[in-house]
Amino acid sequence: MEPFLHYIVPVFNTEKTLQKNIRILDDFLAPRLKDAYEIVVCDDGSADRTPALAQELALSRPHVRTVGYSANRGRGYAIRYAGETCSGRFMIYSDLDFPQTTKLDRILEMLRRLEDSPIVIGSRFLPESRTRRIRGRQMISRAHRLLVGLFFPRLGASDPDMGFKGFQREAFRSIAPFSRMDRWSWDLEFLVIARRNGVGIVELPVDWEEKHEDYATSVHLFRDSWEEFLGLLEIRKNLARGLYDLAD
Repeated sequence: MEPFLHYIVPVFNTEKTLQKNIRILDDFLAPRLKDAYEIVVCDDGSADRTPALAQELALSRPHVRTVGYSANRGRGYAIRYAGETCSGRFMIYSDLDFPQTTKLDRILEMLRRLEDSPIVIGSRFLPESRTRRIRGRQMISRAHRLLVGLFFPRLGASDPDMGFKGFQREAFRSIAPFSRMDRWSWDLEFLVIARRNGVGIVELPVDWEEKHEDYATSVHLFRDSWEEFLGLLEIRKNLARGLYDLAD
């Protein structure tokens, strides 16, 4: 049976935490979704043992599938690449650290909301959300959200960059070809394209805990923040040029 949920996890040089977190995720989904899901681990050109460890998981866990490529391209490219291999009704992606940073029952709530909404995004900034963040990341996140609000006042998304989003596959497939950003700005760009074309976006509150022993991330705060700022400028330019208008 074709899985109706494809849970995509983009990874890059994550040999220390890969197997632990994918096992936690699979152990959570297996009794709840039975055979109606798969976890798609997309290797984004890792230079360590990540691809080999992902293959080990795929051999030992029937719901795990691996895809990937040799050169590092960025999270956005990895999600698009993995999404092209999916044919079920729903797609959710999260960062690898997701099992350590929030409650996994948010996955089930996102899946329920996808029944009626083409795009559902997690948010750490809704009134119902509870977060405990690393100070530097929190400051940069607030600054970025302020810029997003200034550049895209009609976006209506409180946390566009959070690594936890869900899509009806048809909505994803209609938007992905118009995406031009490969790295961290991909999330914002995808939502800008959706909003531009009247595709519905629903927010889901999540609790978030970054201050734990196993927390790991491929984000380099200042380098990636500068990259995101340049991405903001590029997205606004593309929007003004009409490059995000979907074909009829």
